[in-house]
Amino acid sequence: MELNRFIETFGAVYLTSRANPKVTALSKLPERKFREATGLYLAEGVKLTGEALAAGIRPETVLFSESFAVTDAAVSLAEKTAETGAPVTVLSDSAFEKVSTEHSPEGVIAVLPTGGELCRTEGFADWQAGRRLLMLDGIRDPGNLGTILRSAEALGTGGVILSDCADLYNPKTVRATMGTLFRLPVYRTDDPLGIIAEMRQNGRRVYAAALGEHTLTLGAYETRDTDCAVIGNEGHGLSRDVIDACDAALRIPMSGGAESLNAAAASVCILWEYARARKQ
Repeated sequence: MELNRFIETFGAVYLTSRANPKVTALSKLPERKFREATGLYLAEGVKLTGEALAAGIRPETVLFSESFAVTDAAVSLAEKTAETGAPVTVLSDSAFEKVSTEHSPEGVIAVLPTGGELCRTEGFADWQAGRRLLMLDGIRDPGNLGTILRSAEALGTGGVILSDCADLYNPKTVRATMGTLFRLPVYRTDDPLGIIAEMRQNGRRVYAAALGEHTLTLGAYETRDTDCAVIGNEGHGLSRDVIDACDAALRIPMSGGAESLNAAAASVCILWEYARARKQ
């Protein structure tokens, strides 16, 4: 489809200048303070944009570069965008590059609202009742956070609790989730000890991935669908307060000289064991 026809068909706004105020504002969204101020974040690329639209999320707008807008893939995404009632915006390639955080941008970016039904900060008592949870405390690397969230969805986790973690809407986090962010329930808290206590009061068993006075070995105890494992910071692990607040510590059996696994690998091991045990 020719560019002018694309613009006319979808009633797109066409912005050509890198200095345009809207382009400038969009280019600031990779920074956390601007995401928090606007309540918006960026999901870049064909896959993430398509996943967001398929999940029923209504974008603030979807941005297309002028060179991508003439492709069949762009037309398909623009049609899906129009179905949500969201506007379509076309940027000159130069303006699009100012907004994009990618070295080789694909030519499409969904501008999405933060929060929503999947991301809660209150009302924990009835959150994902009866389903297995994973709690992350102090995961600071956005790529690790996104990878763990993606693994959690793939291995059947009902939801993930975040405490003192990297920003959920950091571009690296969003990219690493590969669309999981649009489907997996997340609960954010500043009170990990309070949340652990509430889970235990509600009958959940909570296990800290660490060595402690009462340590279980992964694969050597009977799992429950309502269990929650807690994974700590990449470098320092979990604090003593968090470990002590849990029912027990949880050890991943290892051989060789390795003393520990990184947070993403530890999460996968634990979640895989729970998924395996459930199938059996």
